[in-house]
Amino acid sequence: MALPAPESNWLTGLNFTITGDQPAGGGASGGAGAPAGPGFSLSPDEARSMLTTAKRVRDQLRPMVPKAETLTHLTSPADEPGSNGYNKLLVGDGQSQGAFGSGSDQVKKEYAYASELVSRLEQALGIIETADGQAGTDIKTVAPENQDKGFA
Repeated sequence: MALPAPESNWLTGLNFTITGDQPAGGGASGGAGAPAGPGFSLSPDEARSMLTTAKRVRDQLRPMVPKAETLTHLTSPADEPGSNGYNKLLVGDGQSQGAFGSGSDQVKKEYAYASELVSRLEQALGIIETADGQAGTDIKTVAPENQDKGFA
């Protein structure tokens, strides 16, 4: 399932710097010193702990996205003014998105924010390069060369 990208990257301009011992090639700033400009300076243990928490939050939000979207498609239990009016407040009427639409948008944003935090922490820890290389290999294996590669 593809999720829309957030309107803006909430971590734009903020660096994650891993201080202390860092494996070769890892870290957003080479693994030493304070961040250049605004950002976060974390020890490797703090960054790994934060990454674990961010992944847990992201993984808890992931199944909520389709469930929240499903709520926006509810129909009125009866075709009468009371039910129709209440359903309109919940799912919207084309001019407004209703309470469930707002809730669905919020869950999507929270998921996108948690995903971005995970990605940035993985980059700072030097984890992402291996995963990206493997994902590229996996997609090439699944999609033949002459087909559109939009989805595996």
